[in-house]
Amino acid sequence: MTAALDVPGAALRPAELLALRDLAPCPAEAARPGDCLLVADFRPSMLWGLIRAFRSVAAAEALALIGWRADLAGGRVGLLALGAGAPLAVPLRAGGMTEVIAGMVSAHDTASALASAGQLDDPPLDRGLAGLAALVPDPAELVIASGFGMPGAGLAARLDLLASRHALRLLHVSDSGHTEEIGAEIAGHAALALDASLPPEAVAGMLTGGFRIG
Repeated sequence: MTAALDVPGAALRPAELLALRDLAPCPAEAARPGDCLLVADFRPSMLWGLIRAFRSVAAAEALALIGWRADLAGGRVGLLALGAGAPLAVPLRAGGMTEVIAGMVSAHDTASALASAGQLDDPPLDRGLAGLAALVPDPAELVIASGFGMPGAGLAARLDLLASRHALRLLHVSDSGHTEEIGAEIAGHAALALDASLPPEAVAGMLTGGFRIG
């Protein structure tokens, strides 16, 4: 855990997330504007990394790319950021990516401060996702970027319910230094494996070729 240190890849910087607009996968010409709710996992287990960046930073970068894609297509974008403390929510709004990025940065700063103060236990993920119903109408796209640690006993049922109402996309964020194999499913739902060592340029290509957005 190096959340308290000002090292490259340990913090979110607004200018860098804003600049990802230029890397965002281009919307298809026939794409229709839609709602996209981004869910960023900034719980303590996400606040570390082995090579390029913390898992939390890699998750935020990928979500920013997806959010910019939806924003450029004219859709509404919002955020739910989870940490050791209270979740931070940014309501869905057209042209709302600047607010979403500000929310990510604020939530990540808070998460890092809590970790530095000794709050290192992950709240169950299923509990954090319980507030999604109040944030996003049916239908909408939900994109969850997480390491999916400490899932909670109700995660499978929670994801099943969300998938029955929304287009659910999962990003499984990991580190290349881990020896365990990253599964293709999370609680029975397909997930795209995202290595935190990959730069945003490489992730943008993955999102275009292997991850449905919009």
